Amino acid sequence: MMQERKKKALIIGCGLAGSTLALFLQRAGMEAEIYETRTAPEGYALNLASNGLAILRMLGLDKAAFAEGSPISNSIMWNGKNRRLASMPLAGVKEKGIFIKRVPLGLLLSGEAERQGIKIALGKKLQNIAVDNQDRVIATFQDGTQATGDLLIGCDGVHSRTRQYVDPTFPGATYTGLMNAGGYTSSLKLAPTTETFHFIFGRQAFFGYHVSSSGEISWFVNYTQEEEPVRDATAKQTVDEQRQRLLTLFRDEQPLMRNIIQGAETIFPDFPTYILPKQPAWHRGPVGLIGDAAHAISSSSGQGASMALEDAAMLAKCLRDIPEIEQAFATFEQLRRERTQKMLDLGLRGDAGKHVVGPVQAWWRDLMTSFFLNLFATPKAVNWMYDYKVDWDAPLMGGSTFAGSVKEPAAEPDVIRQ
Repeated sequence: MMQERKKKALIIGCGLAGSTLALFLQRAGMEAEIYETRTAPEGYALNLASNGLAILRMLGLDKAAFAEGSPISNSIMWNGKNRRLASMPLAGVKEKGIFIKRVPLGLLLSGEAERQGIKIALGKKLQNIAVDNQDRVIATFQDGTQATGDLLIGCDGVHSRTRQYVDPTFPGATYTGLMNAGGYTSSLKLAPTTETFHFIFGRQAFFGYHVSSSGEISWFVNYTQEEEPVRDATAKQTVDEQRQRLLTLFRDEQPLMRNIIQGAETIFPDFPTYILPKQPAWHRGPVGLIGDAAHAISSSSGQGASMALEDAAMLAKCLRDIPEIEQAFATFEQLRRERTQKMLDLGLRGDAGKHVVGPVQAWWRDLMTSFFLNLFATPKAVNWMYDYKVDWDAPLMGGSTFAGSVKEPAAEPDVIRQ
C-alpha cells in the first residue's frame, strides 16, 4: 500500500507564531517551511502570560525561556501621585508568566525549528500568492524565487501581506492613537520587583517597569498621539534624542520614572499600536492567517504573544485532525474567534484609560480603576484568560469540539495591562 504523501505548509513569517506553528505541524506529521522577510531578528520585549507559556511547555521550551526572562505573576497599579490603586494577577493560580526580550525568545523557537530540520529561508519578502488548478499554493517572493505547497499560512503580523490575498477588500489595520516606547536600564540600582510589574498612570503618559533578579529594569511608555505616524519615523533618532523626548513627557512626574529613563542604556524607537477591530476573514481556500495577521489586539491586553502561540497549536491540531484544508481553517476560526474578540475588547478597555489626561478625568479613572480592580480582578475572574489550554492529545470530534476550553465568567473586569 502506497504511503500517503505528507502535506507541505508554507509559513510566511518567522516570528513567534511562525516558528511555533512549524514545530506543531511537524509534530502533526506535516512538512513545514518558513519564509521570513528579515535577515536578522528584531524586536524589543513582551509579556508571555501563563497561557502562552503553557504552549512553550508543550514544546519542552519553557525552562529555556525562564532562563532568558523574568517570571511574572502579579502587577500593581499606581497613579502619578504614587498612590496605590490596586493589584491584579498576571498569571493563573499557582502559575507564572514570563517577561522576556523578543529576540532571544524568537531565537529559542526558530533554533528549535532548525534543530528539528525545518527549513527557514531569510530575506524572502512575499510578493504574490497564487493557487494552481491542482489546488497547490505558489508563493512568489520579491527576489524572483518561488515556493510551492499544499497550504500557506500567514504569520506575518499586523500589516500582513498574506491578508491582502485572503481579503483583498480589507482596508488595513487601525491606528489606536497610542504610541509605544521603552528600554532597559541597569545603571539605576533598584530592588528586584519579584514576579511583579508596576504600572503608573502619569499626567501625559502611562509607564510600566519591572526589575529582574539581576537588577536590570525593563520599562515601557504608552502616550497618545492623534495623528498616525509615518512608518519608522523615529527609527533614525539617536538615543539621546529619544531620551529627551520621553523626559519631556514625564517632566512633572515623580522622579522614579524620569530617573529610569535618564539612566537607560537602551531605548527603543517609538512604534504605534495597531489593531484589527473588525477581525476580517481568516482564510481563503488553502491560505490562512494566525496571530496578529488574523486578529491583532492592543498590547494593553498583555496577551498578544500568548494568542499567537495558542493559535499555532490549535491550527496545527485542526490540520492534523481534519483532512480537508479549508475545513480545518474554518474549524480553527470557529474555535478561536470568540476568545480573540474578547481579548480585543479587553485591550481596548485598557487603552481607554491611557488616553485620559484631564485632572477630573484622571481622578475618576483612578477611582474606578481602584474600585473595579479590587472588586473584580481576582484569580477566579481572570481564569478565562489564563487557564485556557490546548489539549493536543485529545482529537477534535467531528471537526468542531473545543478541546481545552474553560468555563468563562459572564463579564470580565476592566483590567489594564501591558
